[in-house]
Amino acid sequence: MGYSDSYGLGEVDGRVLQMMASSADTNFSFQGIKRSLQVHQEKLSRSLNRLSSQGLVGKFESGYAITKKGLKLIGASESAPTKTVVGSSYLPGGLDAASVATMLKGKWFSGMRWLGSSPIGEHIDLKWVTDDGEIQVQVGFDNGKFEVSLISFPPNEECRARDVATKLFVKIVNTLYLKKLGSFN
Repeated sequence: MGYSDSYGLGEVDGRVLQMMASSADTNFSFQGIKRSLQVHQEKLSRSLNRLSSQGLVGKFESGYAITKKGLKLIGASESAPTKTVVGSSYLPGGLDAASVATMLKGKWFSGMRWLGSSPIGEHIDLKWVTDDGEIQVQVGFDNGKFEVSLISFPPNEECRARDVATKLFVKIVNTLYLKKLGSFN
């Protein structure tokens, strides 16, 4: 008897829980989940309502997140996923992590769509997913620095994943420095 039997969960429910468990500290946007799982919005909406009503997923102002009950149900831990750092840099002077995260949250960058965020104290993680839902990239902000990392990608697609993450890194650097330059004008 699996968790789907005891809670009456369907295939989409299981996929939602697995995806959320892989980044247990993240609040995922509806559109980000839809893109990542490539699920029709009606199916996803019904799934999230079912999971929420059973206390397995919580709905917050900043998105959806798996609960401790949901993690326990699927036997997942709250540990961070393995990541591959693609680039890191200091934030321009005068910009702090919170203001930069607010500036970037919800934005789309050339083939990368907004997925969700994980605020952990002063550390903030922002996550994007490719249009095809196959590659997830995380940008972490902490102590005046930021780091772009690959969180997940399909087997044999590391080269494409690194390319996508590097492009996101460059877009963020350009965005930050254009914002900084704009404050001097």
